Amino acid sequence: MAHQRLLPRSGRMPGRVRLRTGGGAVNDGSRITFAGLGGEVTDRLREDILAGRYKDGDHLTERDLAERFGLSRGPIRDALRQLQGEGLVQLIPRRGARVATLSKIDAAQVIEIRQALEPVAVRFLLAHGDPGRLAALNDILRQMQKAAEDNDWAALVTIDMDFHETVYRLAGSPLLMRTWESLRVPLLQTFRMHRQFYESGAHVYQTHRHFFDALASGDLSRAEQAAREHVVDLRDDLLEHLDHHAEPR
Repeated sequence: MAHQRLLPRSGRMPGRVRLRTGGGAVNDGSRITFAGLGGEVTDRLREDILAGRYKDGDHLTERDLAERFGLSRGPIRDALRQLQGEGLVQLIPRRGARVATLSKIDAAQVIEIRQALEPVAVRFLLAHGDPGRLAALNDILRQMQKAAEDNDWAALVTIDMDFHETVYRLAGSPLLMRTWESLRVPLLQTFRMHRQFYESGAHVYQTHRHFFDALASGDLSRAEQAAREHVVDLRDDLLEHLDHHAEPR
């Protein structure tokens, strides 16, 4: 990957960062705060992982990343810890960091749980009987269409997660929503693999449009079937990918 050094918008390397008495960094307009550095590194690495520029099991060394971004190891270490919390990176004692992997067993269980829960979320959502509740999903679909046109896979992964999370939120069940949130880390790992199976960004959009149209029809049987098929259609490809996935390097 090409090196990307983090520079202020002016293009100059940041000078010395002045500190407040309490220890916080001051941003005087031309310098990057400590928090800003860590946040930008986190954003760049997250995008690279979600877009597939880093593969499952790829090692992420502090030295290489510090060289790439032109920074000390402190912000790199902070970014890796943040991404570990999001489930995108695994930190291994005495071995460093690597892009998180998902076992076939865990992936199969996550998919099976989604197969059971997604039709329930659809049933609860349609029970409210308010077509206006679908407006939020339609807005997300427009974002997905734009990301597909731009071939922006990092955005597509995030929007895909947002679409399904919104289905659960609109279902109006706090218990169902907590269940979704408890699965967020392995779910993100499965969503991140979708690029391996979808033919194109346009295909991502089309499958979600089909799901949305079934919801918008108000036909409960059709909507539940669409929810099941949406999950099942990816299952075999995902598990096959994990079967052939090499051991982390």
